[in-house]
Amino acid sequence: MTFKLGEDMGNSLSLIMLAAWPAFAALLFSRLTPRQALIWVPLLGYMLLPPVVGIDLPIVPSLDKHSIPALSAMLGAVIFRDRFPVPWIRPEGWIVALTALALVTPMLTMATNPEPLIEGITYRPGLGLFDALNGTINTAFTLVPFLLGYLVLSSTDGVRAWMVALTVGTLAYSLPMLLEIRVSPQLNVWIYGFFAHDFSQTIRYGGFRPMVFLEHGLWVAILVVTAVICAAVALRDGNRQARMRNIAVLAYLMVVLVLCKSAASIIYGMLLVPMVLLTSPRLQVRIAAVLAAVVMLYPLALWLGVMPTDAIRDFALSMDAERGRSLEFRFMNEQVLLDRASQKPLAGWGGWGRNLEIDPVSGQFTSVSDGYWVVVMTISGIAGYLSIFGLLCGSVIRLWAAARSGAVSRWTGGLALIMAASLVDLIPNATVTPLTWISAGALAGLAARGMPASAKSTVASQPASRAMKTVIG
Repeated sequence: MTFKLGEDMGNSLSLIMLAAWPAFAALLFSRLTPRQALIWVPLLGYMLLPPVVGIDLPIVPSLDKHSIPALSAMLGAVIFRDRFPVPWIRPEGWIVALTALALVTPMLTMATNPEPLIEGITYRPGLGLFDALNGTINTAFTLVPFLLGYLVLSSTDGVRAWMVALTVGTLAYSLPMLLEIRVSPQLNVWIYGFFAHDFSQTIRYGGFRPMVFLEHGLWVAILVVTAVICAAVALRDGNRQARMRNIAVLAYLMVVLVLCKSAASIIYGMLLVPMVLLTSPRLQVRIAAVLAAVVMLYPLALWLGVMPTDAIRDFALSMDAERGRSLEFRFMNEQVLLDRASQKPLAGWGGWGRNLEIDPVSGQFTSVSDGYWVVVMTISGIAGYLSIFGLLCGSVIRLWAAARSGAVSRWTGGLALIMAASLVDLIPNATVTPLTWISAGALAGLAARGMPASAKSTVASQPASRAMKTVIG
């Protein structure tokens, strides 16, 4: 059993926290209702466990802050299956098909990449059976949160409980965030003994953006965007007694979002909060579905040359020269990597850096894969992209199809917008997390169960002013 870390070695507390999380999950399942425990086990794990570092075991991929809480929550869900508010449902055919494709893709990638890549002084090994097995297990770990959301949180009450937990968790998380905004991101160093990323990327606009225990400041910002949208839904849904509190929570989280100094996340918040407050939930789902379809078709649009990247770059440059140049660099890298992906279109290049362009003289990589879509496309090809993004984007599109013949609660519309923002952010960044997968699964499961006849039928039973107590207590 060893650590797996890029440059530095975490202290012993890193290993202790990861190894002890299943026991902590068992404690939560013994003290809370099964649904509450299932929400908090992955959420607290994502917020508190050390990033980047993991536990290496034979054959299986590294066990980290994403996989350990998800597997712990799934074990609890299986043990307490009969005690959840809604019965489990069988996944729909499209989910079964895409999941099977995702699990088979590593084998296809291995079969199409047996040869090593030798370029100048560089050597990248060919893929073997171990790589295929490792990739399949890693994919299964990745999809566990989706299954949890699909089976357990796929109801209006479940969606609301999930969104309130995101709000409460982020409010608590904002305290260490504010500390790091003031003194620079140091908590992970103080507690776990290492810095998780490049320190220079935490410096923005004359100050710092927080990381706390996440991989990057961008991950923190997208978490705050999620909580901002949740708070806006609570304001729209709450009663008069809770109005002032909900306004204060929303205003506070908006300030924290600005202090995170992520331009894209600030834009998401500025655009989506008015949408939550001023439009109907049905329209919100429709807009989210359109954005999901755009993200799904983004690689095709680039291949065909119909994506207006020049116009987007020019607009970004006019708003912020530094961020505009960053976006221009990303577009250039995307085109390089897309050209490389076209050489292995079916199942990609696989791991070991085979998906990246390299300088044969210096041995340095000359391309950077920032966006999650291009990571998936170059490593796993069209098969991997269709399976992974089919599940993520398909959950929102499936919800839109179901919403055409049923009522949509404000919480459902809000979670659809959260998913839309998360999906759009996967174009420039790799900010997909277990929280993203849980939200996608909840929406897909809610659509599969059938939308309620009245959006007020379940929401009215528990107003937003009591939701916080319900999730915690």
